[in-house]
Amino acid sequence: MIEQGNMPAEMLLTHVDLFKGAGAKFQPFLGPMSGAFELSYKGTKPNVWLDIDIWKQGKKVSSGGSIGDLFFHPDLQKNHKVEIIISIEAVFIDGQYEFNTIKVRAGNDSGSSLSTFTVPWDKSLTSRGLIFPSDPLTFKADDSIPVSTSTNMISTADLSPDSLKGLESAIIFTLRFED
Repeated sequence: MIEQGNMPAEMLLTHVDLFKGAGAKFQPFLGPMSGAFELSYKGTKPNVWLDIDIWKQGKKVSSGGSIGDLFFHPDLQKNHKVEIIISIEAVFIDGQYEFNTIKVRAGNDSGSSLSTFTVPWDKSLTSRGLIFPSDPLTFKADDSIPVSTSTNMISTADLSPDSLKGLESAIIFTLRFED
């Protein structure tokens, strides 16, 4: 029998429209490759990490970085919700697209943090698009789950394993749960 305290937390991921209403004024600063989601949980506090991975031909080829313990707070009872904002900016050197600067803001009622990562990008890839889940997503904190992707493919896709296998090149953001 599993004790209640050992049950994985129930997670809720909700897409946030950054540029709705008054937020539209921030789009020129964050750019079109920006998005956000809110993550909350019920139950035992999970140790959630946000991984940033580079995929090519449907497989992970390298790690672009990680942000650990998204629900960290000195008082464990106070932080059951976090908002994540992601912005990806292409950087050009001598007119050539060379790499992406990825900014990730994690924030809640007690404060926020900003992390910046730089990942190389194949300059021959010229199309860009974002995939975010549009409907709220409920899941258990017991397995990694992709939550967003930046791809070089303009096509209909989702965050399922079968769809991710077909990606030519992508930056995948994944929630990973640690004990």
